[in-house]
Amino acid sequence: MLNKKQIIVFDLDGTLINSAPDLCFALNKTLNEINIPSITLKEVMGYLGDGALELIKRGISKYENINKYDLEKLRIRFLEIYDKCLLNKTHFYDNVLQALEELKQNNFTLAICTNKPELLAKRIINGLNASHYFDIITGGDTFNYRKPDPRHLANTILKTGINIDQAIMVGDSINDIECAKSNNIPSIVVNFGYSKIPVANLDANIIMSNYKNIYRHIKQINNEK
Repeated sequence: MLNKKQIIVFDLDGTLINSAPDLCFALNKTLNEINIPSITLKEVMGYLGDGALELIKRGISKYENINKYDLEKLRIRFLEIYDKCLLNKTHFYDNVLQALEELKQNNFTLAICTNKPELLAKRIINGLNASHYFDIITGGDTFNYRKPDPRHLANTILKTGINIDQAIMVGDSINDIECAKSNNIPSIVVNFGYSKIPVANLDANIIMSNYKNIYRHIKQINNEK
């Protein structure tokens, strides 16, 4: 048992799951309904990480001025569409389930801190038969703030009863890594997610290419102290 870090907090989209195809479908259906052309999957992957409203804004702004539209109405419509397709193509990245099992067997507390609405995040994790791995899942609407606000990560950790300095953050984007830095905790960034900038520029403690290596990476972080 590693005794320096007790809780591993994961981002969701682009970190644990590849959800871009379903998000792309929901975005394009929303845009097409207001006569805006579809966005490619590759483009959508670059738009993710800041919640539904920002995703819609980025989709619209490629073709039109966002001020012409009722963005809140579009956000609600997007979530209606996404609610019906969120498990169509979404799946865990390779070796995630094995990694979660290994971490639980070694007595780690596991959590998710995502900007996706909490209910949708829980539906996905439950639909992928993995809810038993996580002690807590917080979303972009759990608190009155969300990533990159460091309080989102901090209070996700504290809700488990574990101190912030006993955590490691695993994410794919600047929001995740900056939250970790602001809370003075180490971070692991995956190199296969949706980061808008090269992950080498995020200054995480470790860049991870395969979930097979996560336990070794955690031991490496603990040994650094």
